[in-house]
Amino acid sequence: MNKEENKTRKSRPVLCVELLNTFSKKEVGDLRELIACRYFNTDRYVIKLLDVLRKSVLNKRTFTEDVERKVYQKVFDDLPAPKRTLDKKQKGLLNAKMNVLLRLAEQFLSIETMKTHDIHKCELLYPALIERNQYFLFNRHIKKDKKQLDEEVVKGKEVYVQSQRMEENILNYLYRVGDIVKGNNLTDLTYNLDVSYLLNKLYLHATALSLKKASQKKEYDFASIDELKGLMDLPQYAEHPIIILYRANIELMHTQDNKVYDRLLELLDKYVEFIPADILRDFYAVATSHCISQIRIGNLEFFDSMFYLYETRHIKNLLIEDNFISANTLKNMITAGCRVGEFEWAKEIIEHYRPFIQKEIRDSVCHVNYGNIAFHQEDYETAHDNFIQADRINATYDVNTRVAILKCLYEKEKDYNEYTMTAFRSADSFFKTNKQLPQKRKTGYRNFITILMTLYRIRHREGARTVEWATEQLEQQEVNSDKRWLLEKIKELKGRKKRSW
Repeated sequence: MNKEENKTRKSRPVLCVELLNTFSKKEVGDLRELIACRYFNTDRYVIKLLDVLRKSVLNKRTFTEDVERKVYQKVFDDLPAPKRTLDKKQKGLLNAKMNVLLRLAEQFLSIETMKTHDIHKCELLYPALIERNQYFLFNRHIKKDKKQLDEEVVKGKEVYVQSQRMEENILNYLYRVGDIVKGNNLTDLTYNLDVSYLLNKLYLHATALSLKKASQKKEYDFASIDELKGLMDLPQYAEHPIIILYRANIELMHTQDNKVYDRLLELLDKYVEFIPADILRDFYAVATSHCISQIRIGNLEFFDSMFYLYETRHIKNLLIEDNFISANTLKNMITAGCRVGEFEWAKEIIEHYRPFIQKEIRDSVCHVNYGNIAFHQEDYETAHDNFIQADRINATYDVNTRVAILKCLYEKEKDYNEYTMTAFRSADSFFKTNKQLPQKRKTGYRNFITILMTLYRIRHREGARTVEWATEQLEQQEVNSDKRWLLEKIKELKGRKKRSW
């Protein structure tokens, strides 16, 4: 095998190992118990394979050809030992056992899921009971499960899907016992079918709108959602809290109208106790996104509203997903707190969410956000110290931090410093050659730096440029990443006392 083939082989994922790497120690142990049961597995090599992988490979090393050879040798210790690499027959044997183990791992995950989600009954248990004429047992399950679903106040898409499938099984039962004419459940089945369909359709429509906003290149066909308006206007659906909120949510995404935004907030306050956390999280995210959009076009009064939304999401524990918080969400949250003067609150928020920040970037994210707080408190030395301690986080953080450092340099320098000008030029070069940023954003950042350098020289009375000239240049720019801040600096320069000599 040549070097190129070996390189390709090493980079190819081994699906069984990839999946098992996601298992906790307890899950691997439970899987070991499952495959040791003869009902599930009778292949002793598969048991040995899991033991070897658990001891020597999982979350320890990459499954290279050398590791593959060692695993084979330990699993098949009763067969002739392989040479430097496995031959075709040996590879086939090991891959066959790997595939068996992979299927068993998948089966284990299915069983684990069934322990926590009763919805599987509708597809696996109920039909089997009806097929075997076990009607008494079927009815006992149905009565208990229907009562449990009816008592739930917060019902999401999954609940209506489960109710729909439950009603389908009941209809099948009534048909089997000959009672379908005397009495049936078609009304309940139709209702749950319609609601589950509408909720999924509205969710997908909102997702498409969000993706369309992120990328104008993608087109979606929204004709079908328009045809559903008549169904959604029927009384039994028009008053459904989640449907009402989805429609308001989608209308805001379409119109970006502030009156629609206010109505969405009113509806959220009215129906919040009936909305599942996963759906509620999306609704609040859309409302927050509207605030950010308004702030970007100069409606700074939306900082108060954005702070209220973040505080509400924090109180309702809607900011953590899968035990993590988005670094960008935390950044926007801290900025909102700073803009309304809630500095102590912002510091408490950083520490509250510190354990939920991705470990690899945790310290850097906290440094940037503490720097953000210090900057808004006009403690530019502390802000600068925090910013320069941050390593790479993500594109958004890295760009914002780079710009924040430039602002700190502008604010804290008491005398003109050519090294600072070099830092400004270096940042301009970074944005000029950055291939990840869209051209319009690159231009906005470069225009910002151009005016910043001019104001820096004017501030320290270097060169012949005037504040009026800088103002005119700024007004002529079509895009600027932070025009508002530059206008504040221009206002400060206009208001400073002139030298007496």
